[in-house]
Amino acid sequence: MISVTAAIQQIAACRTSWGTESVPLEKSAGRVLAEAITADRDYPPFHRAARDGFAIRSSDVQTTRKQQFPLSHARYPGEDLQPGHAMKVASGSLLPPDVDVVIGMEEAEEKNGHVVFLDHNIRVYQHVRPRGEQATAGKVLLEPGLRLNFQHLGLLASLGVMNVKVERPPRVMFIAVGSELRIPGAPVNDTQLRDANGFTLTGLLLQYGITLEASYIVPDHPAAIQSAIMPCLEADLLVICGNVQPKTIIECGVEQVFNKVKAHPCNPFWFGYSPTRTRVMLIPGQPFAVQAGCKLFVESYIRACWGIPVIKPWLIPYMEHRTPVHAQDEFVPAALVSKNGLKVKALSFSGRADLTATARADGMICHNAEAGSLEPSALVTFYPWIETA
Repeated sequence: MISVTAAIQQIAACRTSWGTESVPLEKSAGRVLAEAITADRDYPPFHRAARDGFAIRSSDVQTTRKQQFPLSHARYPGEDLQPGHAMKVASGSLLPPDVDVVIGMEEAEEKNGHVVFLDHNIRVYQHVRPRGEQATAGKVLLEPGLRLNFQHLGLLASLGVMNVKVERPPRVMFIAVGSELRIPGAPVNDTQLRDANGFTLTGLLLQYGITLEASYIVPDHPAAIQSAIMPCLEADLLVICGNVQPKTIIECGVEQVFNKVKAHPCNPFWFGYSPTRTRVMLIPGQPFAVQAGCKLFVESYIRACWGIPVIKPWLIPYMEHRTPVHAQDEFVPAALVSKNGLKVKALSFSGRADLTATARADGMICHNAEAGSLEPSALVTFYPWIETA
């Protein structure tokens, strides 16, 4: 039996590449960038006025005497400015070639088609956003391994990138084991349960732009389980949930990497791989065990394969007193509380099948077995449900 940290490290060590693909920009949100993105030109590609005022060339300024500049009226943005002239500009507007100074309205006097500047201490690029201030041509702006969000799509559009090279998603399959399980939407009696675990996995995968390829419900019989496993070994990742003996999986040709972790409710968790390179994870079938297992292990494996940094939990003050219930590290649904600073508290929880508590939670805490009882303000590890990086 190994720790959660050791389990994540061993899972990450089995990472592989699923290749890359090109997708339209509008479909790239949530995907992982597979190439460096560089500036195709200087940004901005021209000098811009940083405030409303009058634009001039610094080369036309004579500091030894008061100067009067005739006003020129541009017919279109960026039109050439006559030597020795000034022109009115608005903040953010494109400046004519070689114009590198903007004088604020309050620093000038305009009269009879001319303007006089009150302050003779004029410097180059005064109130000017120079060309290339944000980025020069060829500069790397986005690195491979970045998970694309809406702000990145805006930048890519401004660079003219309409097709994005991203990491290819894995083929993922799922098997739920349980004779009492039924497909959600099908009629159920008092002894039957709807399978929620497949949708837990589906939801996690969708956060990374991955679609669950196939999902099966299988009765509690080793032969039936093995019959379901064999065709799934063509996938990149197979997740099995339920009371399954590792021997049942190993007999399908899957090699064990490790068995069992020191964590409740994830234990017994099993991990292995097949000769076809399929990674196989076995998670207990209780809904919260699957949620915790998907968050800790499935997500960690996906991120490792794509080169995304490992998930780092928060270290945050605990709000109340808590006595440990199990001898192993305990993962418990928890909510964030913004009262006298950000804190976290465990939610009332009736056990590993309590989906109502996990739906109210912002994530889960890890009550370390070696910590003993948690006291108010003690620092505790918190895993948010939604990862932002």
